[in-house]
Amino acid sequence: MATIGYVRVSTIEQNTDRQLIGIKLDKIFTEKCSASTIKRPIWRQCVEYLREGDTLVIHSLDRVCRSGAGDAVSIVEELNAKGVSIEFIKEGLTFHGSMTAAQKGVLGILASVAQMERELIRERQSEGIAAAQAKGKVFGRPKTTITKEQIISLLDKGDSKAKAAKQLGIGRATLYRILGE
Repeated sequence: MATIGYVRVSTIEQNTDRQLIGIKLDKIFTEKCSASTIKRPIWRQCVEYLREGDTLVIHSLDRVCRSGAGDAVSIVEELNAKGVSIEFIKEGLTFHGSMTAAQKGVLGILASVAQMERELIRERQSEGIAAAQAKGKVFGRPKTTITKEQIISLLDKGDSKAKAAKQLGIGRATLYRILGE
């Protein structure tokens, strides 16, 4: 019987330190990808690693599932069918064996709220981007004004492609793209 932790953040830049602080774990699986899908490689490794009698500890429900109540219930049912207990620390939920109708209902409601929260974040993000664009904000890298002729001129003088790119203030990949190579 082992206590296994699963930690997930959405991007490589995010930090996992705040999750599962002070909890004694025998093994921890850490993943850096979106929870909008349950098809995550480290999550699958974690599930395959778990054995009967193990306990899986997760910081919060949204770390494992934000794509609806059905996914949350199926995840818990899959693990419970293997004889694995699952604990969601933030929500104070623990599931052992088969779930009762009330547990399924509570889990479904919490998963639906997590999904709604994710969709609200997307809506606010889209609204913010649209408002910024309406004010003239331009997103992404600025378009280069360097021409193929400028590059060829430097190359004809004997400069290397790397040196020409540096002189023009562009990356080598941009230089190759402009040259059509």
